[in-house]
Amino acid sequence: MKIDRRTLLASGSASLLPLALAGRSTAGLLNNNKKEKEATYTRESEKAAKRGIDWLKKTLNRDGGSGVDIGQASDIGCSCMHGLALLARGNTPVEGKHRRELRRIRAYVIKQTEKMPKNDITSATNTQLQRKIGRHAHSFFAALFLSQIMGEGTDPDQVKPALKKIVAAIVRAQTSNGDWGSSSWAPTLGTVMGWVSLRASDFAGLSVGGAPKKTAEHLIRKMQSNINTNRGWMHNLYKNATGIRVLYSMKMEDKPVAKKAFKDTLNLVTKDNTPFSQAGGEEFLAFHLITETMLKKGGNDWNKWYSVVRDKLIKVQNKDGSWTGHHCITSRTFCTAAAVLVLTAPYRYLPISQA
Repeated sequence: MKIDRRTLLASGSASLLPLALAGRSTAGLLNNNKKEKEATYTRESEKAAKRGIDWLKKTLNRDGGSGVDIGQASDIGCSCMHGLALLARGNTPVEGKHRRELRRIRAYVIKQTEKMPKNDITSATNTQLQRKIGRHAHSFFAALFLSQIMGEGTDPDQVKPALKKIVAAIVRAQTSNGDWGSSSWAPTLGTVMGWVSLRASDFAGLSVGGAPKKTAEHLIRKMQSNINTNRGWMHNLYKNATGIRVLYSMKMEDKPVAKKAFKDTLNLVTKDNTPFSQAGGEEFLAFHLITETMLKKGGNDWNKWYSVVRDKLIKVQNKDGSWTGHHCITSRTFCTAAAVLVLTAPYRYLPISQA
């Protein structure tokens, strides 16, 4: 039996390797292991993720990209989130039920780099993602997607040059403070996505210099200076999500600011359904950022976080399988892809989930 890298990663433990080699599905391994105490996916979350993926397929256009919704013009950021969701379900360009869609999205994103401006993948300036996350939002998501798909196919010579161009543009656009400007409604969320994209590209083997470190230092300063600010649940959620994502990854989870950020966010999502029933795309993205962080940490924090977010996300799924943003980033494509990323996190199929 052929065992691919994703199957081995998803097994999560060397003790599961013999069973994987014996041909049992990874999904069955985790759920059928009675000693497994970590929060993981359920039949309900599996069904919800599948329905989300099936809905996302309807957003694909002839050019290979996905729009912000069905029938809309292709949007780079939404296309990349769609691609990440497919990867998170175990698909690659050469295997999996949705390999053809993944190849089309990959080709679409690579094509966008052929005539890209100097400091961004697109000349557009007023998309949903840019208004909320910042001018360079599409570059961030494109770099993240290509970094996760590199090596997952037969043509790495196409992906790497495209990723190098995007990374170079992101680094050039970075300010001396370590961010990418503050013209958007949520510049800190944009800054953490820049950091995530560079960090992922670095793990993929690209040279990014000291850019991720400079950004991390900027985000840590912002987090520490805003520890006691309260601007409402929306702002607090994605502000804390950015801090949690960076502080934990920098092995600073024991810092008071990191502990407070996670405690406040866990209390918010546990006691109130508002973050789910009124979520915009930025909140769905915040759920994904924190889920990736807690996935690496494991233990009680993971169990508390994932079991709550998983079940509450399922409850706000639309009947057609999509999720809707209720303000700012309203794109069903973006929100659905982000929700799928959260629900499928326990598989650990994305390379960045292993780092």
